[in-house]
This record gives sequence, structure tokens and C-alpha cells, in this order.
Amino acid sequence: MTESAKQAWSEVGDKFSSFGRRVADRYREADSDEAADSEASQRELQRAAKELIDELSRGFSAIGATIRDEEAKRDLGDAVSAIGDAITATVNEASEGIRSGRTGSSGGSAEGSGSAEGSEGDGGGSGDESR
Repeated sequence: MTESAKQAWSEVGDKFSSFGRRVADRYREADSDEAADSEASQRELQRAAKELIDELSRGFSAIGATIRDEEAKRDLGDAVSAIGDAITATVNEASEGIRSGRTGSSGGSAEGSGSAEGSEGDGGGSGDESR
């Protein structure tokens, strides 16, 4: 996998990890409040929901303002391209792994329509894709 693809997937993972930690924190807060008064628990959940909505609103506002910035548009294009590179690298590696796992039995797998097409085009194309 290329460095840019690794970085792109790493950033995706970091963003989802950050969001997951925030949800887990809110969940723990809500759980600890259940031991207290039910009404206080409900207020805490409402506060957490409002905070989440406020964060999302700020995020979308920031995205809107950023999209109007030409330099940010270029950065976004680079980021989207990096995601595309990461997906391509991942699919290529998975395809290569599948191909190498089927080399001894390529004649016996007629179930998938893609497997017959893939085995016909495997001549020299797969070596070029990994460069």
C-alpha cells in the first residue's frame, strides 16, 4: 500500500476513533447518572444531545465556509484523491490475494461471473497494476 493510501486510511480511522470516544464518554456519563435521580439523568442526556447537535452544526458551518475557499477546495480534492488511492490500493491488494489463493483451482470456480473474466485477463495486467 502506498504511503498516501496508508495516511488516508489512518486519518479516516483517527476521525472515527475520535467520534467513538466521544460517544463512549457520553454513554458512560449517562450510565453513571442512572444511579442518581432519573430526572437528572434525562437532563444529562438532553445536554449531551444538545452538545452533539451544536458540534455538528459548528462542523457543518465550518465545512460550508471552507468549501468557499479555493485553497481548501484544492485540499479537499487532494483528500478525496487520497481516499480513492487508499481504496484502489486496498482493492488491488485484496484482488491479488484472491488471485494468488485461486491459482491452483481457477478452472473449478465457475460460480462468480467476475472470476471467469478475471482469469482471462490475468496475463500480464496484474503485474502492471501493483507498480
